[in-house]
Amino acid sequence: MTAPALSPTTGEPVAVVARRNRLGIIFLIVADFSGTMALIISYCYLWSLNVNNGWAPNQQTFGNNDLLKSRAPLPWAADWPFWTILLLTVVATLLLWWGVRGIVAGHRGRLVAGASLALIVTLAALALQIWQIMTFPFQPYNGAYASAVYLLTVAVAVHLSLVAFLLLAVANRTREGLISTANPFQGKLVGYWMVWVCASILLGCLCTTFLKVSPNTTPQNFGTFTLVNPNAPAPSPSASSSASQSAPSASPSASASQ
Repeated sequence: MTAPALSPTTGEPVAVVARRNRLGIIFLIVADFSGTMALIISYCYLWSLNVNNGWAPNQQTFGNNDLLKSRAPLPWAADWPFWTILLLTVVATLLLWWGVRGIVAGHRGRLVAGASLALIVTLAALALQIWQIMTFPFQPYNGAYASAVYLLTVAVAVHLSLVAFLLLAVANRTREGLISTANPFQGKLVGYWMVWVCASILLGCLCTTFLKVSPNTTPQNFGTFTLVNPNAPAPSPSASSSASQSAPSASPSASASQ
């Protein structure tokens, strides 16, 4: 009877370590799913309510001199970067699984190549995500839509950074023989995580593409928000003094009679 393959890191049977690690990655995905859904639900909630008409307020309220003549709504983020980042992430995921299938079949170099190519594609997606964040036609404080989009894209950047780190680890550990035909499970677990990352990016793409203009055209107003314009002229001191002088004063004769 052939002895079970042992993990090179713990010395335990590979099957035992694989089951434990698989449970860990499931818990990690569930925890990340909760955080991602919180962002998605927040986006949809703010989009549907449009409280104080603050979902995508008028550009003129932003104090941007280049937009003072325009009364158009807040410019939306372009759709193509969201979907291009998703496409690149899907390609990276497919490349990794191509490599995993190769090492299961006994071709260690195929996983090294697949993980390395997936790393390059992931870095391209990360670079595009950073560029998109830096070139948004709004700032995070320019309404609820702007804040929600910034949060979604920053979350994608964090996900892609972690994926890049894991792919680099897979490529290096495969070259060192720590991931092998008898022990391919670490590559598979990274593949599971990347599948979830693709799903989370897809959720963000659906929101930013199809949930733009709020359906609530008669939003509720809670309180009054005063916009301060630092370029506005200060009130004239003469107006204040004239207002105080015009106030009626008590008659001396009336005071004496009292």
